[in-house]
Amino acid sequence: MMKTKFLFASLLIAGTAIAAQAQGQGYKDGIEYYKVDQLDNAKELLERNLNAASTDKAEAFYYLGQIALHQGDVATAQSYFEKGVAANASNPYNFVGQAAIALKKGMNAKSQLDAARKLSKKDCKLEMEIARAYYDANPTTYAKDIEKCIKNARKWNATDPDSYIFEADTYADKKDWGAAAGNYELAFTNDPNNVEAYVKYANTYFNVNPEMAIARLEELNANKPGIALVQRQLAEKYYSDNQGAKAAEKYGEYINNPNHFAQDEVRYVQLLFFGEKYQQSYDLATSLIGKLAATDSKVFYMRRMQLYNLDQLEQWEKAVQAGEAFFGMAKPADATYEVRDYTDYAKALQNAGMPEEAIVQYDKAIELNPNNTDLIRNLGDSYADASDYLKAAGYYQKLVDNKNNTSQDLFTLSNYYYGVAAADGADAATVSKYLGLAKQYANQVNELVPNNVQIVNQLAKLAKFEEGDTNKGAALGAYKQLLSILDAKDDKSGYDRYYKYAYNYLATYYFTKGDKEEAKEYYEKWLEHDPDNEPLRQYVESLK
Repeated sequence: MMKTKFLFASLLIAGTAIAAQAQGQGYKDGIEYYKVDQLDNAKELLERNLNAASTDKAEAFYYLGQIALHQGDVATAQSYFEKGVAANASNPYNFVGQAAIALKKGMNAKSQLDAARKLSKKDCKLEMEIARAYYDANPTTYAKDIEKCIKNARKWNATDPDSYIFEADTYADKKDWGAAAGNYELAFTNDPNNVEAYVKYANTYFNVNPEMAIARLEELNANKPGIALVQRQLAEKYYSDNQGAKAAEKYGEYINNPNHFAQDEVRYVQLLFFGEKYQQSYDLATSLIGKLAATDSKVFYMRRMQLYNLDQLEQWEKAVQAGEAFFGMAKPADATYEVRDYTDYAKALQNAGMPEEAIVQYDKAIELNPNNTDLIRNLGDSYADASDYLKAAGYYQKLVDNKNNTSQDLFTLSNYYYGVAAADGADAATVSKYLGLAKQYANQVNELVPNNVQIVNQLAKLAKFEEGDTNKGAALGAYKQLLSILDAKDDKSGYDRYYKYAYNYLATYYFTKGDKEEAKEYYEKWLEHDPDNEPLRQYVESLK
């Protein structure tokens, strides 16, 4: 078997189970993994199923020997091939394994190969295993022997898929992906149930035409639904093609296969998350934490997933607890904290009423990604939640200075500068400076978004604040403009508070001027939008 390098990007995330469908196929799943060059997975399944009643030990020993040989452990390979011969001397493949060792050592392997061929004459599959033994030893030295093996196989059975798979593998080793894919396709056209050809085709062709690669795996899965490798490959291709929901569903089937891998339980938790099945993902992550040893590095990733899922579920108190547990545990040596770790924890803290604690987490996130505008906004808003409007404004000012702002950012910046000016204990210089900035940005956003209720109300609020209790009419124009905008709306529901702001100011202004009739009119209109305000009602009645 050659060390073929396919165009395949395996998932970096790593899945526990839902509805059971597949029953697996014992040690044969390990053989399928071996044939597509996933040696560690193949070894695990072959060893896991070695003593099962249905396992052909001679065949299992052959593939365990081949795995050891490809991993450079010749002594272990030799031991497995000897065990295979002892288990069944009529099985020709372990003699091929012994020949492969001899060929790698530069020795003559004729006696072993003759013994194998005598046990199974004119056997295309055996002949191609012999070709692989020659190829793995030295494809140049044994080029004629390899060519003879291919010719023999085609002469005995021109439609047998193994010779086409072998040739496809040689093209893949040369990075001739088109020729490789063509030969894999020819192989599964001749044998519609050939797992190796389908999977290698999908891995080779995915980056060229993902839709076609996935379609081929779907065909195979429909024909042979119980094969762990096929389920896993199809799920991963769905994920790589941004089909998260399909990936999670297929992985759910795969995880019920007894031949799934422990690391795939972690993978499934994450696939469920990306498939937006947050409660299922959280429950499975929690279950895994309960089963894993506290020192297992997978606990770190599962605690991360608990935090992420709880944030999506908006269960803020539990999310805070999950964040505490996640950041409170020892980080594995090969792990790193992600921006989302900090921002999800910060969001949970913010929504749980702990803005000061949220600020700390947003600060850590910005250290990892200092130019992220969303993080800058989040940190500014967190300072505002903590009533530190000066720092809040500072972060929004950074957006404006770098021209990364929206019109909403200008409005927010005006509001935060107003918060600085209106703070208890602010001296005259502070009020003057920050009220000026609040007005500056309110006017800027008003030019960008004219006749907006919130913006015009902001201008009125700032004018009213600047004149203090004198109520000399500084905000009169803005409030009348606000009423004009509101009155023009077909649907006035939801605007009562703005009507109340405007009528309150106008009524007080005219009353202060001594125009009680005008004042009374505005008091009455105010009451229409504030009918539960009993003191106001009594006051209006006293004016009659």
